[in-house]
Amino acid sequence: MNRIPPQPPRWMVVCDLDGTLLDSAGQVSPRTRSALRGVRQAGWPLLICTARPVRDVRPIAEVINPDMSAVCGNGSITYDFGQRRVVDYRPIPPTGLAATLRSLRARHPGVRLGAERDLELVLEDGFVLAEALCREARRVPALDLALDDRGFGKIIVQLTGNAQDYYTMLSSVLPGHLMATVSTSAFCEINLAGATKAAAVQRIAARSGFSARDVVAFGDMPNDLEVLAWAGTAVAVANAHPEVLAVADLVTASNDDDGVARQLERLLQAPRSSPSAALQNGPAL
Repeated sequence: MNRIPPQPPRWMVVCDLDGTLLDSAGQVSPRTRSALRGVRQAGWPLLICTARPVRDVRPIAEVINPDMSAVCGNGSITYDFGQRRVVDYRPIPPTGLAATLRSLRARHPGVRLGAERDLELVLEDGFVLAEALCREARRVPALDLALDDRGFGKIIVQLTGNAQDYYTMLSSVLPGHLMATVSTSAFCEINLAGATKAAAVQRIAARSGFSARDVVAFGDMPNDLEVLAWAGTAVAVANAHPEVLAVADLVTASNDDDGVARQLERLLQAPRSSPSAALQNGPAL
């Protein structure tokens, strides 16, 4: 009787962008492009999972795979670039939102606010953001004026100083149905509680037939913590936030030294091993 040889297992790769997959110039290096091509050729799904809005992920998707989907806005919105449509959206409802904005202003009179709503960016006049990231933004004197029955996908909060120093404080003043996190030094982000990267990844993995043990996740900042905690194999880049380094199963090279690519190359060389075994026991690259 002819036996069909066993097929190598398929892994799901989940990867943050800034500070993880992208180098400090915001680019996908040639080595990383090659490793991602290998992942695609192996038939392993790649899911980008980022705080970036859809519009800022689009040029990167065009480089990696124009047909891919990505979890954006810290999990508030998932977009299918191949079909050019939103496939999941978890906005902050408008009820009580005006009171939350007033509370933020009362506690921090100099606060500057912005928001993502579906694919639209709304920024207060004083919000500071690189021109390349806000050319199409709708500017308003106060975010309250843009509030309507659609709510917001994500609110962004900017105070003086480094956002990593004030996001814990911000968390302490929010109502229970909202949560704050940080992915950049420029501002903090507020999402609907439960509308996280991890929740979005879990839904996508389940629909695709993958369990946590089949997932290899890469990250660098506190907004990646829940994804890394859930994934079967959690990999931090060397430049990661201390909280991320503390929970990772493995630490790879930095984003500027092709850390993600190095580990993907190892995994592709040992496809029949578990991800943790392949990454821990692979040759030095």
